[in-house]
Amino acid sequence: MAIFVVLLRAIGPITHKIMSMAQWREAVADAGFEAPETYVATGNMIVEGSGTLASVTRQMNEIVVGLGLGAGNRAIVRSPGQLAALVRANPLPEAASTRPSQMGVYFFASAAPDFSWIGDYQGPENIRIEGKHLIVDYNGGVANSKLPGLIEKRSGTATARNWNTLCGLHERATARRNKQGH
Repeated sequence: MAIFVVLLRAIGPITHKIMSMAQWREAVADAGFEAPETYVATGNMIVEGSGTLASVTRQMNEIVVGLGLGAGNRAIVRSPGQLAALVRANPLPEAASTRPSQMGVYFFASAAPDFSWIGDYQGPENIRIEGKHLIVDYNGGVANSKLPGLIEKRSGTATARNWNTLCGLHERATARRNKQGH
């Protein structure tokens, strides 16, 4: 069995009234995945199953729609290795150390998000590209930034997690992989 990290887009108090994390775990288990574990209440899951990232993504999106959420609540799936690579890269080490909750890590639905606009972006945020992910230091808070809307408008459908959440998911996924003996 492979381990997958599932990140749902646009999850919050309104969507929790439609689909709780417990309902999501139960539906994922009923679909044949093993040991679904949610992490914080923002649509993060570590699960074991078979298939490719693409096939697991399709299955997760079917589950979420089946539970009553819309197409905007897309699942984006990554492997523990992909999360480990992001944590190892740590392209903004000072921000990761001093203000990890103000760093956004963007996970894109597309295999090839468009980052061509980033070189021309003139804003107070620090932006780094790591593979098909963006890492942003909001250094003053995401609430004051126009960047989140611009990211999806220019680069495609995405979901973001702060650096603390990324590290927590990485630790849990790695522990599970180590328990399996991989």
